[in-house]
Amino acid sequence: MELKNTILFQNLDEQEIERVLHCSHAKTVCYEKNQSIVLPDDTPHVLYLILEGKVMIEQYNYMGKPMNLEYRAAGELFGESDLFLKTERFDYSVRASSFCRILTAKRSFFYRTCENSCEHHSKLIFNMLHILANENKQKQQRLELLTCGDLNQRTAQYLCETGKGSDLITLPMDRNTLAAYLNTTRPSLSRVLSSMQDEGIIKIDGRKKIRILDQENLLAIADGI
Repeated sequence: MELKNTILFQNLDEQEIERVLHCSHAKTVCYEKNQSIVLPDDTPHVLYLILEGKVMIEQYNYMGKPMNLEYRAAGELFGESDLFLKTERFDYSVRASSFCRILTAKRSFFYRTCENSCEHHSKLIFNMLHILANENKQKQQRLELLTCGDLNQRTAQYLCETGKGSDLITLPMDRNTLAAYLNTTRPSLSRVLSSMQDEGIIKIDGRKKIRILDQENLLAIADGI
C-alpha cells in the first residue's frame, strides 16, 4: 500500500510525505509469517504502520485464556495507544500472520512540531488525532456490544452492525478471533450460529460468509425481544 493512500498520510503530497519520513526517522522493516514483531515487556518507542500483510495482536489473561485477539491489515496502525500513554512496556504481543512490510516512526516526532511549524507536521498530527478518535469510537461500540445481553443478543447485534442491512456478510475475522471479540469460546459461538441457522434466520456460507435470511427476526434478537 502506498503511504498517500493511508489515513495517517491523507492530504499530504509526495514532497510532504518525504519530509515526514525524514523528520520522523522512519524506516521500513519486513517480517516473515509468524515472526514476532512486539513481545510483552518490550518498550514502546515507535509507531507501527502496516504497509503490506496482516498482523495479529494477542493478549491473554493469567490463565492463558485469550482476552483480546485482533487482526490489523495494510493501512492500519498498532502500538499507538502505548506510544502516547508513554507506557513502560507492552502488555500484549504482535506477530505477523502473513509476510509483512511495516513502517516505523519515532515517538518524538509526534510530541512536538519542528521550529518552522511545518504544515506537513501539523497535517500528520491531525490525521493521528482522527485515527485515535475513530479507535475510541470503535472501543465504545464494542463495550456497548459486550454489555448488551447474552451471547445470542451480542451475536445478533454484531451481525446487524457488520452487515449494515446487507443480506450477505463477510466476517472480517476468523471464528476464534470473533469468539474472543464477543467474550466467549468458539464452541459456544458455533452453537449460537448453528441455532440461528436451524431457525432460518441465517445461513452459514463457508468460513467467513453469513447470509441473512430473516432481517426482522435478527434485529428482534439484537434488541433483546
